[in-house]
Amino acid sequence: RETIYGRMWYFTSDFSRGDTAYTKLALDRHTDTTYFQEPCGIQVFHCLKHEGTGGRTLLVDGFYAAEQVLQRAPDQFELLTKVPLKHEYVENVGDCHNHMIGIGPVLNVYPWNNELYLIRYNNYDRAVINTVPYDIVHRWYAAHRTLTTELRRPENELWVKLKPGKALFIDNWRVLHGREAFTGYRQLCGCYLTRDDVLNTARLLGLQA
Repeated sequence: RETIYGRMWYFTSDFSRGDTAYTKLALDRHTDTTYFQEPCGIQVFHCLKHEGTGGRTLLVDGFYAAEQVLQRAPDQFELLTKVPLKHEYVENVGDCHNHMIGIGPVLNVYPWNNELYLIRYNNYDRAVINTVPYDIVHRWYAAHRTLTTELRRPENELWVKLKPGKALFIDNWRVLHGREAFTGYRQLCGCYLTRDDVLNTARLLGLQA
């Protein structure tokens, strides 16, 4: 999928763009491109080189965490599906000038059956909270905290060490990812894939999709 990052992106820890991904710092769990009106569906990571320590990739099933909220606090789950939230990305580095805004609830459900189909969760890109009605902002924060607690349970975390030659495909509408801090020189490349194309191919191959 062609985005503001191009068709393929490539980065090291040189802060070549105004983004925390281009550092050696740990990154908390999040979904990508929350500041797109339609967040990218599939994300691909490919580690090219890492001469150092750390840098494991964190994966968390956002749908499972949301299901726990639904079971334990259905009123909070509903609030997270109804209240819109703004995410924003402003970039003025070198030749890159972008100002992206995406607005939507943290939990997105189909209106006809209340089935969750997309989670939009990124505390790094969350903008000024001016889309949450004043009379429910305290309840919204409590609901967001409940979801965050579920997302941060150690038993819900899967840590994967990316090594040269291993590609990782992530469902960005469901699975949150993060990274532990690292040392040394680390090169990654990757891209975003259009969700419809991936699901189409999966069905043609007889895979469950």
